[in-house]
Amino acid sequence: MSPLFQGETCSPQKGNSSTCTLGGFPSYAVKITTVAQVQLAVNFARNANLRLVVKNTGHDFLGRSMGAGALSIWTHNLKGIQFLPAVRTPSYSGPAFRIGAGVQVGEMYAAANQYNVTGVGGECKGVGVAGGYTLGGGHSPMSTKHGLGADQVLSADVVLADGRFVTVNETAHPDLFFALRGGGGATYGVVTALTVKVYPRMTFSGVTYTIVSGGDTNVSSSVFWSALYAYWRRMPEFAAKGSYGYSMVFPQRSSGGLTWNMLPWLVPGMPLDQFKAMTAPLFAEWAALGLTNFTPTYFEHDNFYAAWTRHFPTEGVANANFRTASRLFPRALWNDTTKRDALFDAVSGIVKEGSALIQYNINPAKPEGTPANGANSHWRDAVWFTIMGAGWVAGAGEKELEVANRKITEDWMSRLRGYGPGGYGNEGDVMEPDFGEAFFGSNYQRLLRIKKQVDPGDLFWVPTAVGSEKWKVQGHREWLTMQTGKLCRVD
Repeated sequence: MSPLFQGETCSPQKGNSSTCTLGGFPSYAVKITTVAQVQLAVNFARNANLRLVVKNTGHDFLGRSMGAGALSIWTHNLKGIQFLPAVRTPSYSGPAFRIGAGVQVGEMYAAANQYNVTGVGGECKGVGVAGGYTLGGGHSPMSTKHGLGADQVLSADVVLADGRFVTVNETAHPDLFFALRGGGGATYGVVTALTVKVYPRMTFSGVTYTIVSGGDTNVSSSVFWSALYAYWRRMPEFAAKGSYGYSMVFPQRSSGGLTWNMLPWLVPGMPLDQFKAMTAPLFAEWAALGLTNFTPTYFEHDNFYAAWTRHFPTEGVANANFRTASRLFPRALWNDTTKRDALFDAVSGIVKEGSALIQYNINPAKPEGTPANGANSHWRDAVWFTIMGAGWVAGAGEKELEVANRKITEDWMSRLRGYGPGGYGNEGDVMEPDFGEAFFGSNYQRLLRIKKQVDPGDLFWVPTAVGSEKWKVQGHREWLTMQTGKLCRVD
């Protein structure tokens, strides 16, 4: 969680300070251990007209797990994991996990390894599987083979705004089942547990590498960008083969060069010899371009847990002076080489202006036979997911903050929306001007109808959620929604 949304009054790791205030943090919190406690908290907040916040791990890019003056329902301690060898629903027959709302991806992956199966979860190690991750869609290293996290849900236990506890699935409360699978977290109720599909153990082959340009390297800017463009041009081809390519491009301030870290690139279910054959033409093209110091490090594991623990980085989201936005680019862009190349130029231009680029070559198409759900429709034909962002110096003044934050929404993202109208809500821009279209696509109107049915009083609210346009945080900056003021209705 970025201190930006709290108001940056103090940093807890620095100890007590006379300047510290709660800012955007809730005034009250309930450490949840039972469903009954969730019901009591929901009923109390509704009856007392308190703002209500749902917090799982607190891992959030948009400040959605905090709110000034709020009552916080903290579900982190709902940690149960139960392996179900045989589950049957109208659309699925096979093994599953029943997981509590507080289970994090590392815990689920360890359990999957123990039971000799493969689970679908995030790549970042602190993410709560049954929180905003799955409820907001949830992309995964397994998404190229098994779809989004939302596609895995077989049932959900949820406390509604009226305090009722219900279990939803394909036949019980089907509209709510649609909405909870990808239609956004902290929007329709408090999820206390999910039952999700798991899959057989499989091979994971891939590669990691680092390419650095500028400074005392022998990689020129021209060679670096030519290599990156060559990779981008092949994204639909790689995605069609189940590729998951997760990498970061960062400017090197001291040398003026760039670093490209692949963290990693893998394909679920593909043996290493096939993976090498898939990547060989690209690497040969790089050699022909003059990329001579490129050293790939290949790997192959017979389970995902080993690949995940050894080749994925540990990440944080609490950057005090950096904010991000995202875009999803559809496969169809590659059918028009002129428009495709213009997209590449637009992305590279933003990086050259100082943005980092976090990128995924991924196509999380909905698996055959999976019931329709509320996940962003823009995910389904995407082959390139990008996250970009702007930073500012520590202690920057109000004007510098405004310039940096407006640059993200009004400049950089405006250049890209014509190529990719969609973004990923969990890693999106809190100031996205048309968040309904960007974060939910063709599902927004149906989700809005469901929201009105199950939560007519808007007890559940977070920025950029379905129906959130009817409310705003009082006193926040025009160019950034913070959580330091009172939540007020605007219609």
